[in-house]
Amino acid sequence: MTSDAFSVLVCSGGAAWELALVRGLGRPELGIRVARRCVDHGELLGTALRDRPRAVLVDASLPWVDRDFVTALRRVGIETIAIGSSARPLEQVGIRCLPSDTSPETVSALVFSFDDADASVSDPVERPASSTAGRLVAVWGAGGAPGRSTVAIHLAIEAASSGKLTLLIDADVWSASIAQSLELDEVPSITQAARLAADGWAAPITACVQAGPHGLAVLVGLARAELWPEVREESWRAVLAAAILEYDVVVVDLAAPIEEDEELAFDRVPFRRNLVTTTVLELADEIVMVVASDPIGLRRAVMAHQALTTRVPVPSDVKVILNRTPRSGRRVQDCSRAVSAWIGARPAALLPQETEFARVVWEGRPLHEIAPRSAWLRELRVLATAVTS
Repeated sequence: MTSDAFSVLVCSGGAAWELALVRGLGRPELGIRVARRCVDHGELLGTALRDRPRAVLVDASLPWVDRDFVTALRRVGIETIAIGSSARPLEQVGIRCLPSDTSPETVSALVFSFDDADASVSDPVERPASSTAGRLVAVWGAGGAPGRSTVAIHLAIEAASSGKLTLLIDADVWSASIAQSLELDEVPSITQAARLAADGWAAPITACVQAGPHGLAVLVGLARAELWPEVREESWRAVLAAAILEYDVVVVDLAAPIEEDEELAFDRVPFRRNLVTTTVLELADEIVMVVASDPIGLRRAVMAHQALTTRVPVPSDVKVILNRTPRSGRRVQDCSRAVSAWIGARPAALLPQETEFARVVWEGRPLHEIAPRSAWLRELRVLATAVTS
C-alpha cells in the first residue's frame, strides 16, 4: 500500500457486495485503503468526522443515506458513494451511485476523481438562484400568542385571492395549529415534505400540500410536537427552495423561540429545534413581526427583536405590525410611539380588535367568510399588498 493511498470507510448493513469489494480494494496498485468497516450509521458518521477519509461506501438501500447525511460529510471534504439499487433518486442529493456488481477499479477511479475544491467547510444558507423564485414571507413574533398564526393565515389568503399561487406553511415546531384552524387533515405535513427532500424528491412538494380556502395551498405542521427532529437542516432548506420555485408567494408561520440553548447532540450531528425558524428568517424576502398591543406584548417584542438582530443574520427589513390595538386612540399612539422608538419607524399596520375571531376559532373558517368587511381585514390588505408584491 502506497503512503499516498486514499482511505475509505465502508458500511453496507450486511449487503452481499461488501466482502468481495473490500477484498478487491485491498490490492496495493489501486491506491485505496479501507480504514474501517462500520456496522451502523452512528459508527460510520462518528468515525468519518473524526478520521476524515476521502469517501464512504454505503449501501444504497440504507434509509439514513440522504441529503443531510451527505451534506454533513461534504462539509468536511468527504464524498459519499452508494452501491446497489434504491427506489430513491439519491443522485439528486449529491450521492454518487454505482451498481452492486461494480468493480474495485471503478470505485478506485471514482475516489481519485474527487476534487478537493468541490467540498465546502461551511455552506451558507442561500436562496435558489432562479429568476422565477417566488417571495418568501416569514410571519414571526415574540412568545405570548400575539396572533402570528392568525396573521399568517389571513395574509396567505389575501395573496391567494389576488391571483398569486400561494402556499401557507405551518412551521411552528412548538405548537402547530393551522391544520385545526382551517379544518384540514394533519397529514401530509412538513415531515413528509422533509422526507421527500432528504431522499431527492421522488415526488414533488405539491404531493404534500392540501387545498385550503380561497385557492390557498397549505402545508400543515407537525401532528405531534415531539416529531420536530424529523425536520433536519438540509432537508428543510430543500423544502423551502422547492416551495419558492413552485409558488409565487410562500407564507411561513413560525414559532417564537430562536435560541439554541435547547440544542442536543446525537452522533455529533446537531438537532436544533429552533433552526426551522431561524433558517426561514435568514432566507425571507419579508419578515412580518406580529406584536401584541399591550405593555407586556410590547416588552416581549422589544426583547425578541433584539435577540433576532444579534443572533440571526436577517437580510431583510422587519415589518412590525401591532395586533389587537386598543380602542383608545391615545393608547394606540402610545403603542405606535413605543415601536418607533425601538425600530426607528412606525408600525407597518395597526390591526384593530375583532370580536368575530371567536367564530373563526370555533367554526374553522377564515375571517374572509365570517366578516368580509372587517376593519381588521381592511388594514391587513394594505400590508398584504406591500409584502407579497
